[in-house]
Amino acid sequence: HGSGTTNPQTMFAKTMKYMQHEARVPMLLTYRGVGSGTGMVEFVGDAASGFKSYNHFGAGDIPMDKAKYDTMATKGEKMVHLPFCMGPIGIFHHVPGALLTMDACLLAKIFGGNITTWDHADIKALNPGLMVPAGQPIKVGHRVLGSSSTGGLAGYLAKTCPASWTFGACSVCPWPTTAGFTGVDGTTGMQTYIQDNTFSIGYMEAGRGHDFNLHEVSIPNKNGKTRTSLQSIALGGVAQAGAEAVTSGVFPSDASADWSAVNVYNMPGDPTWPIVLVSYLYVKKDQTATNPKTAAALKAFISRILNNYVGVVEEFGFTSPPTLVKTQTLTAAATIVYPTGMKSFIEEGATNPIGGMATNVISSKRIAFDDYARDVMTAQILSLQATVSSLTANGGITTQLHGSGTTNPQTMFAKTMKYMQHEARVPMLLTYRGVGSGTGMVEFVGDAASGFKSYNHFGAGDIPMDKAKYDTMATKGEKMVHLPFCMGPIGIFHHVPGALLTMDACLLAKIFGGNITTWDHADIKALNPGLMVPAGQPIKVGHRVLGSSSTGGLAGYLAKTCPASWTFGACSVCPWPTTAGFTGVDGTTGMQTYIQDNTFSIGYMEAGRGHDFNLHEVSIPNKNGKTRTSLQSIALGGVAQAGAEAVTSGVFPSDASADWSAVNVYNMPGDPTWPIVLVSYLYVKKDQTATNPKTAAALKAFISRILNNYVGVVEEFGFTSPPTLVKTQTLTAAATIVYPTGMKSFIEEGATNPIGGMATNVISSKRIAFDDYARDVMTAQILSLQATVSSLTANGGITTQLHGSGTTN
Repeated sequence: HGSGTTNPQTMFAKTMKYMQHEARVPMLLTYRGVGSGTGMVEFVGDAASGFKSYNHFGAGDIPMDKAKYDTMATKGEKMVHLPFCMGPIGIFHHVPGALLTMDACLLAKIFGGNITTWDHADIKALNPGLMVPAGQPIKVGHRVLGSSSTGGLAGYLAKTCPASWTFGACSVCPWPTTAGFTGVDGTTGMQTYIQDNTFSIGYMEAGRGHDFNLHEVSIPNKNGKTRTSLQSIALGGVAQAGAEAVTSGVFPSDASADWSAVNVYNMPGDPTWPIVLVSYLYVKKDQTATNPKTAAALKAFISRILNNYVGVVEEFGFTSPPTLVKTQTLTAAATIVYPTGMKSFIEEGATNPIGGMATNVISSKRIAFDDYARDVMTAQILSLQATVSSLTANGGITTQLHGSGTTNPQTMFAKTMKYMQHEARVPMLLTYRGVGSGTGMVEFVGDAASGFKSYNHFGAGDIPMDKAKYDTMATKGEKMVHLPFCMGPIGIFHHVPGALLTMDACLLAKIFGGNITTWDHADIKALNPGLMVPAGQPIKVGHRVLGSSSTGGLAGYLAKTCPASWTFGACSVCPWPTTAGFTGVDGTTGMQTYIQDNTFSIGYMEAGRGHDFNLHEVSIPNKNGKTRTSLQSIALGGVAQAGAEAVTSGVFPSDASADWSAVNVYNMPGDPTWPIVLVSYLYVKKDQTATNPKTAAALKAFISRILNNYVGVVEEFGFTSPPTLVKTQTLTAAATIVYPTGMKSFIEEGATNPIGGMATNVISSKRIAFDDYARDVMTAQILSLQATVSSLTANGGITTQLHGSGTTN
């Protein structure tokens, strides 16, 4: 039984399981992964055990510390250090979108508690592009018990920047007890802490961090080469650190000497990783008092580990020590003194008739079914992984297309996508996340974590791409096109019982800017003289919390129409007042619910949603002085008229890939126009040559259906199609998108095309899904019933009714 560092636990478990399966005699071999510090304690023993070991061997990623080594020496005990593998310690973080670089002194100040916020000047100096909230606290995770990873970090900092790291080469460190520091138990605890806490930082065995795709900090090595441990491993940087240690005589020639000062931190060499741990077996040199059977098992286990049985070192992500170290270690292992008469286990190589059946033979000719089954499953997994890789490289069996952005056209997109999926011969997965125009832009442009590659295949917004994001794309050599596909009004809705309200732009600016806070304010009364509200009744203002096109529409209209009263500019994320009267809501549904649930509230949203839920709308004057609600304006063609006026006045640039950030159709002239009209755009990268050909073909077909208003989805969902001139310009822009060479475009089957209509790239309306058919039937039934209800209501219903009331006499 052994105990110690968690790092090689799975390697030990596999080695022990194979020994148990391959031995003729029954064996129980176990290893407790409890950290190097605990392994040392259990190896040395204590007064209660008479300083006899609680385990048969220990293991650690740091040498036995001096105090424990000296304790053993005073008890007449000698031990040997047997290096068996090497592995890097990595620094991992959870700062969204950040690629961080830190040197030893910066790490020392963070882990020492001297730098506590992510926007500190020292962090910014090494990471000038880092974008974090002002004063954002750093959340530091650290191990609570003695651990080799702590020892590795502390030893590296003590060796490399002692002026800033005052805790020394500790494996149990005197961590700060401030709110920013959290103790965790084991490697799994550290991994979970970093995953679960944004703006956190911690350290662990690098392989575990890589396995869970944690973001790693780049660190300069002694030669000034800055990279992550993953990059260093690929260059052989861990083995190189070991080789440099041998060359410089870091490892003592006597394995039973005091090794407490041995480390391979910050070794020279271009590829080296600066925080490398060497993993050791701790073994008592005198085993003569050990049970002979246990001693024989220990000897066999040591041999298998030092000789890297079946390649377990590399299998579990570690690096084998260089040859010189291995030779020195095998020589040291040979100095261990075992019990007199102990019958050592021997390995059966070539088949040994009769002799191979001896009780002390461990034979790979014996197998356990779970090993066999695992090997079969491993082979199957590898085969399936190869198949998956092949399918992934070709876009998979299913053609996928994913977009995100404004919530306004979400149902329109959903219907278009569903029809495409139903009408295609090949399997398709088309999705769209309604998350707001601002988030759609962010996911379309990408960030540092994605190398500024899009997280979606297309974006959508009711405002053009903002200038900062457009410029970011331009600096990365990316071009995009704006494709206007529909227009829709933003309405102002309220919940003032019994009131028909009128407000102009300046009054709205004062209310949404927090300058008018009660419903009986003189400016409101001036435009609504008949308004009856309680004296001093507070106005409850709902506003969106994330970037949204509806916010951008309202703010853009106010900035254009009454800039003297609206000081926030054309913002899609505005600096709303933080007074009690203002409440942030999430999405259009959140705004709708807020207004419904709160009397004396006011807010803004896509007008169609407000109309669907019968919310009360504010009447607003347009540029020609005509005052009406958006519902009244829509009935007069006022949204389309705003688009027509925009075309006439040259609002839309002729180049769809130009900067459109200043484009808007707010407060356009014309008697019927509505003053707050949003144009909805598809955001599409102009160069699609690197896109998976199947996805690119689906994108092209989807764009065509949206721009050509397939089955009238624009009007069905309460929007207005762009005027003909805009549509023509948009189709021309869409034709400039460059698709992958050899891409097989989807084509639409119009008139029945025998044989040709069965091609895999044909989307055919001749295919239907039963849910589409059933929905159409139910829609017809609903319309028929609605007509019947209307007729009955108009004629007093089926029953002629008479009702009276009065005296009880």
